[in-house]
Amino acid sequence: MLLSIAQCLVAQDKQFLVSDSSNAQSITQKEFNIQEIEVKGRLKDENLKSGSLGLEIDLKKLKLLPKFMGENDIYKALQYMGGVSQAGEANSGFYVRGGNNDQNLVMLNGALIQNPTHVLGLFSVFNPDIIGQMRFIKSGMPAEYGGRLSSIVDINTVNTIPEKMDVKGSIGLISSRLAVHIPLSPKFYIYSSLRASYISSFVLPLVSMLGVDSALTQSEYDFLDVNAGFVFKIANRTKLTGHYYTGNDDLKIKSLRKAELNDNSTFWGNTLAGLQLNHIFDENWSMNHSLNYSNFKIKSSIDWHNTDFNLQSQFSNLDYKIDFFHLKGIHKIKYGLEFSYNAAIPQTLNSDSIIPFQNNSQRNNINSTQATVYFRDEWTWNDWLFNVGIRTNLYAQLGPYTDYITDGNEVFSLNSIVKTFPISLEPRFFTRYLIDPQSSFKLSATRHYQYLNQIPVFSFGIPTDLQIPASLYVQPQASWHFSGGYFQNLLENKWEVSAELYYKTLENQLEYKNGIESTFSNSMFEKDLLLGKGWTYGAEWKLSKNDGNFSGWVSYNLAWSYRQFDQLNGGKPFLARNDRRHDISVVGMYKLNDRWDFSAVFVYATGTRLNLPVSFFVVDNKVILEYGNYNAFQMPAYHRLDISATYKLKSWRGIKSELNFSIYNVYNRSNPFQIYLSTSAFVNKSFDFYINMVYLLPIIPSVSWTFRI
Repeated sequence: MLLSIAQCLVAQDKQFLVSDSSNAQSITQKEFNIQEIEVKGRLKDENLKSGSLGLEIDLKKLKLLPKFMGENDIYKALQYMGGVSQAGEANSGFYVRGGNNDQNLVMLNGALIQNPTHVLGLFSVFNPDIIGQMRFIKSGMPAEYGGRLSSIVDINTVNTIPEKMDVKGSIGLISSRLAVHIPLSPKFYIYSSLRASYISSFVLPLVSMLGVDSALTQSEYDFLDVNAGFVFKIANRTKLTGHYYTGNDDLKIKSLRKAELNDNSTFWGNTLAGLQLNHIFDENWSMNHSLNYSNFKIKSSIDWHNTDFNLQSQFSNLDYKIDFFHLKGIHKIKYGLEFSYNAAIPQTLNSDSIIPFQNNSQRNNINSTQATVYFRDEWTWNDWLFNVGIRTNLYAQLGPYTDYITDGNEVFSLNSIVKTFPISLEPRFFTRYLIDPQSSFKLSATRHYQYLNQIPVFSFGIPTDLQIPASLYVQPQASWHFSGGYFQNLLENKWEVSAELYYKTLENQLEYKNGIESTFSNSMFEKDLLLGKGWTYGAEWKLSKNDGNFSGWVSYNLAWSYRQFDQLNGGKPFLARNDRRHDISVVGMYKLNDRWDFSAVFVYATGTRLNLPVSFFVVDNKVILEYGNYNAFQMPAYHRLDISATYKLKSWRGIKSELNFSIYNVYNRSNPFQIYLSTSAFVNKSFDFYINMVYLLPIIPSVSWTFRI
């Protein structure tokens, strides 16, 4: 386990905390009868003994993975974990056990991150130089976490006060970054970081030279993000921390002829701010307050088939949460309250199309509020560990809102209740049994509700997902998740092997009824959504080597993901777009000596599903497409190999630095980025119909210099 800020002493059969911490989980059972405490990032048998709180991700090990364009992205590295499938080329989103991308709860210091991507999904918004802790939970989710169906990614910045000023940075081909940690006193320190790109100057010309559409060199693509924060030790048992983040991407595509895109621009960004106050009352009881604000917005102008589309979407969240952690005998009890207010502008669209579009002037913003109470208890009994909890939610949509109906509009005033949903109960159960010191068995059954949804409109490599909370015509998603697994360590915990099975139901899944034209011509697009269900199941295997100069792991997922809508595919079940039958990750890291480190990652995934026409015919010189079974086609398999070498330079005037050499997509695999349809008409009135694939990222070598003062 990690000892975050607290220096925790140990006492046999007694549990207490003697100094402050921002993490209530640091109150743990320990023993006095040792002469020194060895602090490590991860216990060797943590995979056996860990409870429903998931595993602390070993950040030091993840930072040894291949760096793409000088960046070591710890969030994107989650795609190499068992049970996680990456969304595709140029996309740092991921699918967890057959769930959709929006079903993952991603947080930075407790604040919601709606879209954690930069640069067409190649990087996340998390600057690796300020990240101190990351927890990933994909099953057995404890009651203190909620709001999503598939997984939790809980990322926190460094919250220990350094003894001296620390400066970190990196200069690479695609971007550079700088982070500064400044202790102003033994009780107060501040930090900040800046990261910016210059892709238009280096990367796009390189991509063009390697065979991608030469019009890319006329495009502009830049991103910027800024972090700032502080840690203030008010008293020995009280700590206040704060964090601010803002980041944005600005994309201008002059022309991408193969996709018939011209003069397009997109801007999107996240902003968040938060405060956390932690207080330890005594050796058995602590409290944590958190107040967070987050905002995501996107603005797109797209010239598609000589038609201008202007799309905007925005979502804001204000959240307050109070947690209490209490030790009573063998029981570790945690309970709390959470209140949130959400304001969504799902979409604002206008067009100069010659197609008979109705300008959607009868649109609504969707405001909502949610109150949550949770309780959970974790205890051990002999070789058993139990974590049992309950989470209950009360959710309501608030005005202003207008229900546009044929016999007269119904208008709801500001902050009036438009609709309340029945109180939802989310029971959570997890148990672990230690078969012997080298093996264990884990079993979980959990219920989840999700009130905030993101629905993709179309995919041009930009985040065009619309924010659609549960409302008058939109039901909340829900899920049951059952999971069980066997875990074993071999050769004095140097090797780990695991096998897991899971089954997950998905209720109230959403899809757009028709294409973008009919969707946005409807005055209330909430009424134009289809409601269906889904289910996923599969098996996961993982083999890891943790010690020695050579380490790494191999993970394999075998999975099925189905959806069923009455209005699609004749009401019969069909494979979901994110269905990937096979998913393999092979990760290797080798430390040659004190100077050289090498790493490689190979990934393979069955192609995602898609819906394509099986035939076409011409009526009045118009091409009419005929479709067969829904999502009956499959994209080509996705696979690539990345390699990296890092050389540690000799220290010069107190500056420690290293050079990194990496190659992305070593054997130049053409992984499809997008599939689109096109037709050609000839003088003799004959037609040709084409299905085309767009490829984005060829082999890309890079070099970067990372330093620390």
